[in-house]
Amino acid sequence: ITDYLGFFFFSPRVNCSFYFKIGACRHGDRCSRLHNKPTFSQTILIQNIYRNPQNSAQTADGSHCAVSDVEMQEHYDEFFEEVFTEMEEKYGEVEEMNVCDNLGDHLVGNVYLKFRREEDAEKAVMDLNNRWFNGQPIHAELSPVTDFREDHTHTIFSSRWR
Repeated sequence: ITDYLGFFFFSPRVNCSFYFKIGACRHGDRCSRLHNKPTFSQTILIQNIYRNPQNSAQTADGSHCAVSDVEMQEHYDEFFEEVFTEMEEKYGEVEEMNVCDNLGDHLVGNVYLKFRREEDAEKAVMDLNNRWFNGQPIHAELSPVTDFREDHTHTIFSSRWR
């Protein structure tokens, strides 16, 4: 029985399938599974950078403001254009950009950018972690995500393809 208990308590941790599929895990650092952060990747994750006006618009008394669909789309389009253009101009060709609009804390406002070259993604991560956007520090990291066609998490991805 001690061999069984030893195996149970000291067996190696397995990889977190959520982290592997979406580059984020709701358990964060407290997850009992491994989050193998890639040392190279074409894809980067910029955490919590997109602020959906529908989730954050409030009046002075704290009640939520109604934001029209047109205003939402305009806000999203401006954000997308600003981020996409800057990434391409500063770091290299972007093959795909995805904005996550999910209410899960580990996903809300995350932006995934897939660069054509791994070197461009690495350069972007190094530079972005020393920058701010809309008064907030940017937190960027290489992501294991390479394919956004499958919706593993039922998140809502807004994407544009080149």
